[in-house]
Amino acid sequence: MDKHMKILMPILHYPPVIGGFEVFSQNIAEGIVKTDDVWVITSKVVNTPNQETKGNLRIFRTSAWTLENLSYSRPWFIFGAMIWILFRSIKLIKKEKIDLIHAQGFLSGILGYILKKITKTPYILTIQSADFSVYHPRLNINIIKEIYQKIEKIVFKNADFCHAVSFYLENHLKQRGAKRTITIPDGVSENKFKPDKNKITIRKELGFDTENLIVCVSRLEHKNGTHDLIKAAEYLKDLDFKIMICGDGSDREKLEKMVGELDLKHKVFLIGDILHADLPRYVACGDIFVRPSLAEGFGIVFLEAMAAGLAVIGTQVGGIPDFLKDRETGLFCESGNPKDIAEKIKILIQDRTLREKLIKNSRQMVLDVYNWDKISERLIDVYKQILNL
Repeated sequence: MDKHMKILMPILHYPPVIGGFEVFSQNIAEGIVKTDDVWVITSKVVNTPNQETKGNLRIFRTSAWTLENLSYSRPWFIFGAMIWILFRSIKLIKKEKIDLIHAQGFLSGILGYILKKITKTPYILTIQSADFSVYHPRLNINIIKEIYQKIEKIVFKNADFCHAVSFYLENHLKQRGAKRTITIPDGVSENKFKPDKNKITIRKELGFDTENLIVCVSRLEHKNGTHDLIKAAEYLKDLDFKIMICGDGSDREKLEKMVGELDLKHKVFLIGDILHADLPRYVACGDIFVRPSLAEGFGIVFLEAMAAGLAVIGTQVGGIPDFLKDRETGLFCESGNPKDIAEKIKILIQDRTLREKLIKNSRQMVLDVYNWDKISERLIDVYKQILNL
């Protein structure tokens, strides 16, 4: 009989906080508890209980402050939360005799490294991003980058296993000195993200009475290229379309100003945060999904859009080429080129045959490959390798 493993996930954010990492963490935790025990220690979130128990999954929220914005957090909040999560994790490891720490992301990886040094508990690290200068342009200063890269190497080298969600990221891990690596992609909840026969009705209920609704789900940060999508709308003014951008972030004020200056208030709509439970409804009412990323570790939102029956446009960066094959499962646009983004949108608006082909191919690919149960099983196998089970 297999040993019942005890897994700790010390992570900065967890749903209802919005983002690819948060969705990944939740789905992996809920998949693993079917056979093993999982504890999640994370930061406090407004209107969310500080302690939850769901079968073999226990969630503890602890931090100096409570997060109120579900899309991003300030540096002072992050620093305070990490200290609280660290001390709570040390106590829990000793009390519950935790077998393995699953750190997710660079900051969680720092916690995993410290916890291993203090408690001798092994850790696996999952990463979903790599390019510091693109993800954090305000901190793109040589000395900060050097410190970041040195810490990154320490965290990667000391991990008992490093897991990347794309081949691009696995190469990054190897270049930074990781010893044991594996690529296991993100997954999609196919029972949540699926085509909706009432999409036109839902679209009108949301206030989007248009022949072509373009959807973008994204944190409003520079690296996601939402500024380029807005600029692309300038080249499409003669067509019947509207762009719905779901999400919030530090660039929101700048993007709202851009929409006004370009006279696009009747075409581009920044609707703010959407609860993850409501997101499938918003995505499924669209026709085309576009996120012209400047950097992307993987891009789970692209797969969710594919599962929901949208034709997808993305850039050829990071992990996106793992699943987006040009003119087979989507269209590539040039990163940082609003005119080319507009051209690809125009193609899908005008060529319905191509659009339907992309929708059919991409949805079938998601159903065949990006299944959360299969992904959880693969991660459990890695856990067992680490623990020699």
